[in-house]
Parts: sequence; structure tokens; C-alpha cells
Amino acid sequence: MHKNFNQHFQTRLWEVIADIERQSHVEVVVVIRSRAADYQDIPLYWGFAGAWLIHTYLMFIPTLFDDLTLYIGPLLAFMLFWLLGKIPSVQRLCVSKKRLQKNVEIMARALFQKGGMHHTQAKIGILIYCSLLEKTTFVLPDRGAEHAVPAEEWQLLRRHLQAIFATANPDAALLEQLAATQALFNRYLPPVDNDLNELPDNLDITL
Repeated sequence: MHKNFNQHFQTRLWEVIADIERQSHVEVVVVIRSRAADYQDIPLYWGFAGAWLIHTYLMFIPTLFDDLTLYIGPLLAFMLFWLLGKIPSVQRLCVSKKRLQKNVEIMARALFQKGGMHHTQAKIGILIYCSLLEKTTFVLPDRGAEHAVPAEEWQLLRRHLQAIFATANPDAALLEQLAATQALFNRYLPPVDNDLNELPDNLDITL
């Protein structure tokens, strides 16, 4: 899944959301972010580890180095390893799964609150948050939607949405899984007369 989505993807995403809301009494907002947290400690750990390794190497290898090399070597190693620690795939490998999931949940709940998604009259707002670095999705329904749909259906929906990151084309997989929710929400939350679109499909939430 790309960090910068093209206009075609955005248009298709809004069309799918509009179809869901036309066929059911839910308000769906999809938010896609590059990451849920900065993980600033990971580059620092890598930088210190690299500096320590090079310092140890220069100190104990049976070769004489001048003072400048002994001074510059660890500094350059720190910078190089710090940059390596900034790579998303490296950060994902270095952070525990529990921490990744917790950060995604915290971000999703913050977006839900800041976006005012709990202000729909029937409490039927649903946030689908996709975090790219963590390769994790988080589905957060308001209490009206959560109570209307059985718990096992929510669990199945969460598994299907999480599975998009295991595909070769997560963008298309996301659209496909979203389209598949139309029947689910239509079954448990059918459309009502004079239903208002209380949340914009392209809701821009700034934290």
C-alpha cells in the first residue's frame, strides 16, 4: 500500500464508502496514515549500537589507527546506523507486535474522538484506520453500530481487513474488502428514510 495515494484510488475509495452508506444506516470513515507513532527510540538504539561496535572494533583490532579515525569512526557509524533505524521495515522488525498494535489502537481512538465520529445521532459511525508502517488495520465502531452487528461479524470483518497487508496489492484488497461490507451492514443496519450523511467521506482529521 502506497503512502501517497493517487486521485483514482481516492475517488474509488469515496465511491465504495458512498455505496456502503447508501445501502445501510452507517457512517463509514476510512483513514490511512503512514504510521501510528514515531518510534524515535529505534534509530537511537541502532545508532548507539553501531557506534559501540565500531569503537570496539577500532580499539581491539591489532592495527594502529590515528586519533582522527578513532574519533570520527564511531560518529560516522552512529549516523549510518541511525539512518538504518529510520527505515520503516527495520522499525517494524525491532518493535514488539504488542507495542505496534497498542500504538495503532491509541491513534485510531484519537482519530475517532478528534473527528467527532461519536456525534452521529444514532451512534452509527465506524472508523476504519489503516496504519502503513505497522501494517495494521483497526476497526472502531460507535456503540450503536457495535451493538447492532454481532460480535463474531466484527471479528470476521477485522480479520478480513487485516489480511489486506498479506496481499500483493493492498490498495485493491482494501477496496474489495470495503465493498464486501455492504451486505453485512445492509443486513444488520438497513437504510432508513431521510438518512443524512452526518460525516464526510473524506473527513480530514488533524491531530
